[in-house]
Amino acid sequence: MPLDPATAFSRCAGWHPRKKIGMLKKIFTRYAVLGFIVSALTPAIVYAGSSLAGGAGSTPALALGSLMAVLLGWIGAAASPLPASLFARLCPLLLPPLLLPLAYAAKALLDEPILVGLFWGIILILLGGIYSCFCLSFLFFSERISRSAAKARGAATLLGVALVCFGAAAWGHTTGLRDILDRNRGEASVGHGIDTWRYRPFSKDSELVKPAAAPSLRIDSGYPRLDGAVAAYPVYAAYAQALYVGLDEKTARQFVDCTNTVEAYKRLADGKIDIFFGAAPSAGQRAYAQSKGLSLTEIPVGKEAFVFFTHTDSPVRSLTREQIKGVYGGRIRNWKELGGPDEAILAFQRPEGSGSQTAMLIEVMQGQAMAKPLREERSHGMGDIVLGVAAYRNRKNALGYSFRWYATALFANPDIRLLAVDGVLPTPENIRNGTYPFTVSLLAVTARPLSPQCKKLLDWIRGSEGQNLLERVGYVPLRQLDGAGDDLYGY
Repeated sequence: MPLDPATAFSRCAGWHPRKKIGMLKKIFTRYAVLGFIVSALTPAIVYAGSSLAGGAGSTPALALGSLMAVLLGWIGAAASPLPASLFARLCPLLLPPLLLPLAYAAKALLDEPILVGLFWGIILILLGGIYSCFCLSFLFFSERISRSAAKARGAATLLGVALVCFGAAAWGHTTGLRDILDRNRGEASVGHGIDTWRYRPFSKDSELVKPAAAPSLRIDSGYPRLDGAVAAYPVYAAYAQALYVGLDEKTARQFVDCTNTVEAYKRLADGKIDIFFGAAPSAGQRAYAQSKGLSLTEIPVGKEAFVFFTHTDSPVRSLTREQIKGVYGGRIRNWKELGGPDEAILAFQRPEGSGSQTAMLIEVMQGQAMAKPLREERSHGMGDIVLGVAAYRNRKNALGYSFRWYATALFANPDIRLLAVDGVLPTPENIRNGTYPFTVSLLAVTARPLSPQCKKLLDWIRGSEGQNLLERVGYVPLRQLDGAGDDLYGY
């Protein structure tokens, strides 16, 4: 009687479904399942301690996790049976290598041009490394218990190799994270946040600039509530310290705050503050105010430059407006096209809604779409990986943008060079006379009818005393205005 094809193939190949199912059962014995559990729980256990030493993907995290996995493998070896087949014993170790191409394939689908694989690097190193250490430890101690010296030596060798390989991977991964994402190691950077406590009004350690002479205006009640961009905080906080009477460091906090451009504009529309200080609002911020039945009134209080910068070692000193639009529009991708070396341009952007990103869209791109920004991954808590716009890192092929005072005073760094635009440098004189192409206004923005105290404050800021203080801080003052008054501001 002829055999059916499946039976014939099984007999020729020595393959039988039941036998293979039995083999799979042996492979996924209790030690393999326990290994999965250990590898999943260990990162959570070591997270709190490792975050103090550089994050969940750091070398200390892997070292501690691996040691715990080895210990748990030793504890579990006496209680769990081992498969008889060497293949069945080692098959679970194939899982981490098999995850690698899948991880990078998934990452490629996100189309991220920078930091590819950092998130999956954490997963592979912690899951794969710790899991492998557990399995090999289990094998080693099981063979010791069964008195198989040769097999124990083999398992010990594999365990040592695994520890070295995953330790090297963790070191490389940590180095990559530090190079790109670390904010606190003194590397040249722009836009990673400042210690706002340095500019708290009425603080004994405050670094706020004081007026050259006693101001003519004093506000002792009905204090205007101020908030704004981080770059403008040292300016409006200096105004409050100079003019507000009867407050101390603690009580001033309810009237002078520093969130950021996005949050402060929202607070302005929600009626939680009276005046916003910073850059012009984005379309979304205007729309949010309109949804509240409000319109935003922009009052210039100073001048500023929107600047571009790169590493000091870059041979490029100047870019044209069209070249900048070409880079951030995605048409120019290599420094060679701009007179520089044959290197890819690492063009960083700022988050949507930030003052600098709004200025970029309005002043520079002028309605032209921007290329997809570089991305980074940041951990904000256990299991919380947030994907955001990559902030500027001062590599030799990097290009970034911000406001002049923000980049040169608040984040002064000798390794960053401001670029000329159309051959004009963003000097205070070129900002004052308007020859620098991207000269913008530092604004006071309101959303509701102003109280008498708010009007007095804005009059003073726009007058000679306020302009003098603004210049002492480092911004460029407005031209002297004749007959400045309510009609000029549109109150």
